[in-house]
Amino acid sequence: MGYFLIKNAKAVLDSGIFERNLLIKDNKIIDTSFSGKLPDGCEIYDADNNYVSAGFIDIHLHGGGGFDFMDSTEEAFKAISDVHLKNGSTTIIPTTVSADFESTLKMIECYKKYAQSCTNFYGVHLEGPYLSVAQKGAHNEKFLHAPTNEEIEQLLSIGSGVIKRITAAPELDNMECFARKMCDNGVHLSIGHSDATSDVALKWLKNGFSHITHMYCVTPTIRKIGQVVTAGIVEAAYLSNETTLELVADGMHVAKDAMKLAVKIKGIDKVCAVSDALRPAGTNDKQSYLGEKVPENLVIIEDGVAKLPDRTRFAGSVATGAMMLERLVNYFDFSILDAVKLLTSSPAKIMGMTDRGCIKNGLLADVVIFDTNLKINNVIKNGKILKN
Repeated sequence: MGYFLIKNAKAVLDSGIFERNLLIKDNKIIDTSFSGKLPDGCEIYDADNNYVSAGFIDIHLHGGGGFDFMDSTEEAFKAISDVHLKNGSTTIIPTTVSADFESTLKMIECYKKYAQSCTNFYGVHLEGPYLSVAQKGAHNEKFLHAPTNEEIEQLLSIGSGVIKRITAAPELDNMECFARKMCDNGVHLSIGHSDATSDVALKWLKNGFSHITHMYCVTPTIRKIGQVVTAGIVEAAYLSNETTLELVADGMHVAKDAMKLAVKIKGIDKVCAVSDALRPAGTNDKQSYLGEKVPENLVIIEDGVAKLPDRTRFAGSVATGAMMLERLVNYFDFSILDAVKLLTSSPAKIMGMTDRGCIKNGLLADVVIFDTNLKINNVIKNGKILKN
């Protein structure tokens, strides 16, 4: 493509919000404060003094538009990609749910087949099956187990270069082999759905694990085990300076003050917002499924969140990037600048994405345009307008 100018923008940069004209060429931002003669043939988009931020990055997302990545079909992958792209998430990491191992491998193969046609995909996140039964959340415990050597080799063979992150419970057997081989292959390891005490968590945060999956959700805190009071994953995360966190930003999974505390202790660069979105994200469905469409996976949508039918647990969110932006500002009381960081530059840094995550010269022209009511007006992916 040629040149593309976004004029009259309230550009949300890492350093603040400024009135700017942004010049794009060949899918890259080349000038964040353009003024002067336009290049020949330059296409112009008038932002009309609306906010222009980097595209949102969601590193934990299961589905949307009525589909789940575990459906492992072209229709599902494209529908999920589309619904989240339209809602501002220009980069997403498709996430599995615990299932039989063959279904997990099938999802990875499907990703490899269809990822090129889904422009916002950035690898796969395995959430399960290497999780604690005691902290299973909404995962089906019959699929949860420690990693076997055979499974490790299969994942490395089939998922090489595709698996970007794995959530696991580090207290499980064979974790030393698992962590070593995954780290050697560039996979980001995250503690989640784990029953680890703080000493166990801290050990593994120095030995391969670097991140906490959906902090405060099935990540134990201070508790009494027998006659001993122990700290948990939450405390370990705060004690480990380099550890990063993700929090579900739908306004239901995490208390307002808990979110603020995480950002205050860790710093905004080490905390990101995620949707943990399920099938019904972007729909008005009142019931749905976590993973495969079978009765045992049924969830209900109530109060803006997915719940198990007996209402004992949340099962995931129905959030999109657009919803998270609104919740971060209007519920969690973050400034627009900080809300955007939690959705863009922070997840980019956590995942080592150096080509995106902020409005900066040389980075991808992935852009979200939203108004003062936080309503998304347009999304630009790789310099092309996708939503009117």
